[in-house]
Amino acid sequence: MVSVRFMFGLFQEFSLASGLVANADKSSIYFGGVPTNVQSEILHELGFSQGYLPFNYLGVPLSTKRVSILQYQPLIDKIMRRI
Repeated sequence: MVSVRFMFGLFQEFSLASGLVANADKSSIYFGGVPTNVQSEILHELGFSQGYLPFNYLGVPLSTKRVSILQYQPLIDKIMRRI
């Protein structure tokens, strides 16, 4: 938890310096290989919700596994319509 608090402190310093603030309602934390009890501590400490993979970010599918052409098809279709 020390490293999480340290990183979050740096994040807050960046926010103060830049004026950019993360919206906790629109932000999520993604875990990989982290014990459930540690996940709960981190979520409680930071106030963010837990996110789950796969999900789309700006229309691009993000996953820990190889993404198939079917998952990219909506993005490909959107690009093709604009060409």
